[in-house]
Amino acid sequence: MSIIAYIDHLLRNREEVIADIQNGTKTTEVTKVCFKVFLAQTVIYGLIMGAQSLLHGYPDGWLYSLTAAIKLPLLFILTLIICIPLLYVLNVLIGPREQFKVVLGILMSSLAVTSILLSACAMILLFFMMSTQSYEFITLLNVIIFSIAGLYGVWFLAQAMKTVSANMEGVNVKTIINWWLFTYAIVGTQMAWMMRPFIGMPGAPFSIFRTQESNFYITIIHLIGKLFS
Repeated sequence: MSIIAYIDHLLRNREEVIADIQNGTKTTEVTKVCFKVFLAQTVIYGLIMGAQSLLHGYPDGWLYSLTAAIKLPLLFILTLIICIPLLYVLNVLIGPREQFKVVLGILMSSLAVTSILLSACAMILLFFMMSTQSYEFITLLNVIIFSIAGLYGVWFLAQAMKTVSANMEGVNVKTIINWWLFTYAIVGTQMAWMMRPFIGMPGAPFSIFRTQESNFYITIIHLIGKLFS
């Protein structure tokens, strides 16, 4: 099945995808296809996300587009690497005792659906990038798009983990999964903050990373204040 065809299959047939992941003969194949979907879609969104400087003629604008296309997949992969040991341990505790590759497959499928939603919003982002030079507005728009895509991705992951753990009794599976998803979101947000910039700031020279200052939440509050002032 081609990547494009699998994107449609992934969105329409969640239960079948999860069943395939739990099927020992299909787990590796599904994981690989989901990784290809994830990589292709995040690279596309990263190229457009970083094109703000390029579209408005800022120096070295093309470098932001290139580095965003590289850093965006890395953002998700590094967050996954940090958080997957905790999810695997929790999955063993709430059972059934799925193999590590099944847990990895479920995580990769959730990243794939997240990346699909990001890519689906890429043209909307491009439209607004061509319509305004407001750095604050484009930054907040990206935060909104990531929030929507991320929420759907964690919902997909939660449903998959509930399916895996459906036979357990006497264990509050939902609570345990929700705590892990909260941890995943916090780590992902901090990772994004550490890997910035993804969008070139007007008047600032190109840099792959910025010095660590303040934090994500305070910066978002300041951006909202600047946008409405």
